[in-house]
Amino acid sequence: MKVSSKTQYALNTVLDLALHHNTGVVRVADISRRQGIPQKFLEQILMVLKSGGIVGSKRGAKGGYFLLRPAAEITLASVVRLTEETLLSDEAAGNANDRNTPYEKVWQDINAYVTRHLEGLTVQMMCEQASAMSRVLEFSI
Repeated sequence: MKVSSKTQYALNTVLDLALHHNTGVVRVADISRRQGIPQKFLEQILMVLKSGGIVGSKRGAKGGYFLLRPAAEITLASVVRLTEETLLSDEAAGNANDRNTPYEKVWQDINAYVTRHLEGLTVQMMCEQASAMSRVLEFSI
């Protein structure tokens, strides 16, 4: 399965906000630098995340972005749905050529599995995994 750069960047952005939540709001420039996301693209992604109710923002010199809910309440599926048009949708369950073929059920089952799996994964879980990886690899997140 392949996800778009937009989706990967959105997931990394939400993870970054979760990992740095104790600093208050997080500046776009800081996320951009840490995650290697071009700042203009990051601003577009943050607008999508904001309109989807994942992040909020504070304006001004000390402004930035923050998660609207605890990381444990944000599923990966909720982020993916905002950035992917077909992943986790009915269209992802196959295309018109697969309708009424033996493969239609296979694609529907795979889509349902992916959806369930992403619904069961939270940003908090990814924070814990990133923390465990940084201890093993001895690098700072």
